[in-house]
Amino acid sequence: MSLPAVEGCVEFQIIKLLSGYFSASRSISGCSRLVEDLCADSVDVVEIVMMIDETFNVELSSRQVAQWRSVADIVNSLVESQNALK
Repeated sequence: MSLPAVEGCVEFQIIKLLSGYFSASRSISGCSRLVEDLCADSVDVVEIVMMIDETFNVELSSRQVAQWRSVADIVNSLVESQNALK
């Protein structure tokens, strides 16, 4: 599977997780900003990290999480973590 295909699959799974976490009335895409569009606060981010850790069996570093501004940032850090395991 090529890298863009892997990122697309990961993005779909992340959006599905976030859609279940946030209210169904919000439309979530890769461009969605965590704070501005999804109204995520620090507690939400911690819970999102825990969901991702559990779902994908990875540990995201605090450095990666601190760089999150959008759904695309989450996808990129997750793909980066998965590639580091290979």
